Amino acid sequence: MARSIEFDKSQALSAAIEAIWHRGYHAVSTSDLTAEMGLARSSLYNTFGSKREVFMTALAQYSTERAAQLAKSLGHQPVPKGIRALLTAIAKDNDAGKGCLLVNSAVEVAPHDPEIAAIVQEGFSQMAHVFESALRAGQARGEIRAGIEPKAEAITLVSGIAGLRVLAKAGFSAKVLNPTIEALLSRVET
Repeated sequence: MARSIEFDKSQALSAAIEAIWHRGYHAVSTSDLTAEMGLARSSLYNTFGSKREVFMTALAQYSTERAAQLAKSLGHQPVPKGIRALLTAIAKDNDAGKGCLLVNSAVEVAPHDPEIAAIVQEGFSQMAHVFESALRAGQARGEIRAGIEPKAEAITLVSGIAGLRVLAKAGFSAKVLNPTIEALLSRVET
């Protein structure tokens, strides 16, 4: 008879996200993951199969959680204000210097692993969908320019955010990044 899982899978994946997000996928060993996740090596292998499977599952969870957080944030304030706050936070803090796990994974792992690339692409698509919905809602309220195509502008925002995150990680200051923020906002603000 197989033993039941005796840990919270979502919590374990959250711990894996933090470990990989802080150090990068290649720098985190399986031993690091088991320690961070509070699992025995056998539990990790029995539940997930491998370090790569942990990463793929954690990355998908991260994407879903971040898209939900973004939707909530943009839904509780005028859309331009929410986008400005997001872009400014990236330029100033960039998730405490960690950047975005999707962007980090796109650069570090996706070019060498088509399955992970697909998860990264799906994560970016989720973000774009959230922006598209927010932009459409903002248009209906008169907060966003009527003449824009929300789907195209959503991809522009995702692209701009990815670029901001990479440049912030490389040490560019918020002052240097501010013109990029203004350019992105000028595309959608009324």
